[in-house]
Amino acid sequence: MPLNNKYFLTTVFVLTASFLFAAGFFIGKKINSKPVENSDGQAREIRQSGYKFINPLLECEVDNSSSILKSAELKIKKTIQDDIIDKNPDAEVALYYRDLKNGPAFGINEQSQYSPASLLKVPLMIAYYKYSESEPDIFKKEILFDEASPEFFQNFKPGKNIELGKSYTVEQLIESMIRYSDNEATNLLFQNINSNNLNSIFSDLGISAPDMYNPDNSISVKDYASFFRILYNASYLDRIASEQTLNLLSMVEYKDGLAAGVPAEMMIAHKFGERESRAENGQIIRQLHDCGIVYHPSRPYLLCVMTRGKNFDNLTNIVSGVSNIIYQEINNK
Repeated sequence: MPLNNKYFLTTVFVLTASFLFAAGFFIGKKINSKPVENSDGQAREIRQSGYKFINPLLECEVDNSSSILKSAELKIKKTIQDDIIDKNPDAEVALYYRDLKNGPAFGINEQSQYSPASLLKVPLMIAYYKYSESEPDIFKKEILFDEASPEFFQNFKPGKNIELGKSYTVEQLIESMIRYSDNEATNLLFQNINSNNLNSIFSDLGISAPDMYNPDNSISVKDYASFFRILYNASYLDRIASEQTLNLLSMVEYKDGLAAGVPAEMMIAHKFGERESRAENGQIIRQLHDCGIVYHPSRPYLLCVMTRGKNFDNLTNIVSGVSNIIYQEINNK
């Protein structure tokens, strides 16, 4: 018997409305029901909750004009200038800060160029995770460590190294590269990925891809911070992969630098880099950088600090000093 059109349309409407109501109920379990608010009470963002390391951004409207935020920025900059930069005239300092809850950001010398050194291990990790979207078995691939590389300079020695003559999965090599900053693991991973996969990450972010083997490669602190932003926002890798990469970065052994400027119990996902080179006049130039996310319970933030100077102890104190100044200001708010 032919179906009555009016009855059919009414039935479809009721079923559709019921489905949408139910879907909205279940989706509401995962999505914050209210926009995240700034300190001035104005709605700015809607983010998806339920993760430990990432905080996916669903909708955003950022206003950096708040007088409160501007006042805090000026205070932090002045303190860093007075207590860090002015007291270390032989060192160069660049930093980039971003509040990950509502977006305000600022920098000091944030466009200055520095050698990224081991910081490049983060985009290399991201490249493998991106590649796994089309080749999910890549992490199970075994690679034989059969030939040691020319010795890489490392002032901060890894607590654990891969062993010559043994095979390791890509997953194991990534952990060794990030957690222990193992340069041999890094070299094996770099040799076993198409350079286009790595370079595309930089191009996707509008950053010039540095030559991994060129000691004179460079990047700005602001550009480098982009890698941590895309992981936190889960805007480049999927949410599971973003969560996994930041989890690995939270296990980094290096406890100086940024980590030394916050309480020991504060969770931080970060990566440090170091480099030693000789200037034309024969003077040894050292660089030390640390970049990551400090998971302050009420104000998670991104902080990247790059330094250049004469000795690592001094540079380490500069990085931890900057970290502490910003943490204290955020914590007091």
